[in-house]
Amino acid sequence: MKMKNFCKNMLKKSLLLWMLAVCLGMMGCIFDSDEETEVTLLPDSGLFFQMFPNDKANNDSVDAQLAHGIRLIVHPKATYELSFDKGEAAEAPRLQLFRLDVKGDSYYASKVRVISATESNGRFVYKFTCDENDMAQWATSLEMNRGFYKGSTRNVEFKGKGAYSDHMSLNLVAVGNVAETLDGFTIEEFSDELLKRFRKYYSSVTIDTLYVSYAQDHPWVGKNYPADEPWVAGRSSRDTMLCELTGWPDMESALELILVHSIYSDGVVGFSNLFSGNMEAGEGSTVLLGTHTRSRGSSVPLTMDEIVETALHETGHFFGLRHTTSTMRDMSAYYDFSNYEDGLEDTPYCPELQRSGLVKESAEGEVDFRIPGMRMRREAKADYNFTLEQCPDADNFMYPVVSDVRYSQFSKEQLEIIRSSLMIFPH
Repeated sequence: MKMKNFCKNMLKKSLLLWMLAVCLGMMGCIFDSDEETEVTLLPDSGLFFQMFPNDKANNDSVDAQLAHGIRLIVHPKATYELSFDKGEAAEAPRLQLFRLDVKGDSYYASKVRVISATESNGRFVYKFTCDENDMAQWATSLEMNRGFYKGSTRNVEFKGKGAYSDHMSLNLVAVGNVAETLDGFTIEEFSDELLKRFRKYYSSVTIDTLYVSYAQDHPWVGKNYPADEPWVAGRSSRDTMLCELTGWPDMESALELILVHSIYSDGVVGFSNLFSGNMEAGEGSTVLLGTHTRSRGSSVPLTMDEIVETALHETGHFFGLRHTTSTMRDMSAYYDFSNYEDGLEDTPYCPELQRSGLVKESAEGEVDFRIPGMRMRREAKADYNFTLEQCPDADNFMYPVVSDVRYSQFSKEQLEIIRSSLMIFPH
């Protein structure tokens, strides 16, 4: 009996030891599997730098920070290609993409997907489609051997192709008493000229309709905009861009051109966000225009031509066009002084303008570092033997300052960017 119990106990112990060995073996397999699974590399660069689709401006900081994190502006249904020079690399890193939930100066990143590269013409190319419901910010990291990629990432390009129409409408919104203070012309005359010039110069897209609306008639916020007062953007309300004056019934996807008396900053005649991305309603959905410019506390009326040209210029920014020649303000807004021009082959730039001191004047004043960043158009005066008119890009609508040269053109590449951006923006 004792021998039988002894044998039974030994059998139990042997069984327990076998089960323990099996469990340890399985755990070993699990640990081995974890070592082989994909590592998540959250962007750790601070994400100061960003790209929007089809922008060709040089940006050394984007090249330097791609592996550790840059921001990408993406839109629903659009398809994208992110690429850079292969260089001496024998193997491509994997691209990790993260959705950013941005709140003030902080953000939360959640992984969207991981993409392997293809090779084309000496470049690593990553292709993906945006499945978001609205415009979003994504961030990058490049992973190789379970760590950040240490190879070169020169000449980064970000291309996008949208799924929306190349047609658009405009909604001119008159704020306050601008209809009474125009310099010798009426709102109707101004809107007719505006539509004619948009159709002439925005020739790569179709302008269907131009609506005329009055802020005091807005169905939800009209009571905030008295019709008998001059509206000074930046002083009459906290929201300089008056984004609440969007989403009008039956014209939700029209681009709002907000016409105010003036902008509360000397020499500024218009505002827009660069590659604004929003053709619907809310933040980033407006282009701001003044009928007067402020100079040392007084306001000077602008001609119809000056306001129309400002509208064409600022709407160019809205669709992703940079200044043909960058000002110090432009370069400092992106923390990158390699962005001295727009990167397009068919738009010249003016190094004399950058050396003239005028760009220093353009760098003064309020800077908005939101993504996308705010851009302004301002007047400037030369203080030495240089004239604005001698620049080779002075007749381009995206020349950064006002001169006596009549603006007469967008280039072919600029028109291609306008069309591609319109088709990327949901509308």
